[in-house]
Amino acid sequence: MFNAGLSLEQAPPISVVLRFFLTVPFFGLLLSALMIAAPMELLTPSHPLSLAAIHLILLGVITMSMIGALFQMQSVLGGRPIPSPMGNALIIHTFLVIGILSLAGAFIFSLSALFVIAAVMLGAAIIYTANIILPLLFGGITHDTLRGMRVALISLAITAILGIVMATSYANDSFSPLHDVIRTSHYSLGLIGWIGALIIAVAFQVVEMFYVTTPYSLWCKRNGFRIIAAALALKILWLFLALPYVWMFDGVLAALLMGFAVTTARRLRERKRRVSDVSIWFWESGIALLIVALIAHIGYLWSGSITIESVALIAFSLFALSIILGMMGKIVPFLVWFHLNSQGFMDAPIMSNVIRADRLKTTFWLFLSTALFALVSPLYSEALRLAGVSAAMMFVLLSVNLLGALKLYRHTMAHGTRFEQI
Repeated sequence: MFNAGLSLEQAPPISVVLRFFLTVPFFGLLLSALMIAAPMELLTPSHPLSLAAIHLILLGVITMSMIGALFQMQSVLGGRPIPSPMGNALIIHTFLVIGILSLAGAFIFSLSALFVIAAVMLGAAIIYTANIILPLLFGGITHDTLRGMRVALISLAITAILGIVMATSYANDSFSPLHDVIRTSHYSLGLIGWIGALIIAVAFQVVEMFYVTTPYSLWCKRNGFRIIAAALALKILWLFLALPYVWMFDGVLAALLMGFAVTTARRLRERKRRVSDVSIWFWESGIALLIVALIAHIGYLWSGSITIESVALIAFSLFALSIILGMMGKIVPFLVWFHLNSQGFMDAPIMSNVIRADRLKTTFWLFLSTALFALVSPLYSEALRLAGVSAAMMFVLLSVNLLGALKLYRHTMAHGTRFEQI
């Protein structure tokens, strides 16, 4: 099957994607525990526990999910499958898990050796991922989502290199005069270049296809990723050269992301497929959180308020998490149905039976309560404990949903009935 840029025959085994997805609740629960145990510390910029929490959400939850999704997206959208997907997924996943645990442990327990392990493992995982996927994004099928994936993966690779430099500084307890510049560049590339660009790339494909909306404009698709890449490159150059008015690049990026948010919200509101779908709730809440994050960041640039910047970072992380949760609720049932159906099982479950709708709705309401408490927490730190409790329940339910889907898949594989071969 090859239609509208999709080549489902190239899809990797379902275990490749689920390996990454099933790890997400584990890191989410670690993050929830920190939120409950030390809300004040987590809301203190540059506190070791705050840095541990930031990397648990951005690496353990968001990046873990996105790399898992990349294995599926590249093979299906690019038409050029990742070689040895099971072996490569095992290597990358193992390095990521060890690296994330080491980095979080290094910040929590102030152990220099763990910073070294984290730098080696995370650097290896991310550079290895870029090395096997990036070449597949050039020279074959080219469309806008693949262009966004290129920008995202290059940004992730540079983010990892800068992270290795900073981890080495923490390990030696010796920081160069450029530490703040490297840190700002690291966060900018990670948040906007990696997370932001990849979500926009996914939206260009998913929003139009799944929800039957008006297409995004060709100008946005062709130039959006160029603007992101150019603005980030110039911002980093300005930072390292200590040039004035670096905030203007943040303004350009904020304007582009705001345009994406408003356009996507309008597309979802005017969608032609009006069927009730919980994943739309996640997309709508995610877009709203992105708008909050952008307004808060602009407020920070104007006022310099650390509290407002904390709101911006929390809102942006929740924006990415909302999109990821919505897509998991869509992707996992599809993968279970597709892989069973393609292997000829007569009793392959329909997608709506893989993860029950009531569980998806409960996951959404738990996410929404988590988001509301977390956004209030910079003003009232105890609200972060409530966010942690809600998040813990959400990640437990996410684990139940994913494990239930895997159990159904395995049960059908073992006991299902196949069509007779003619």
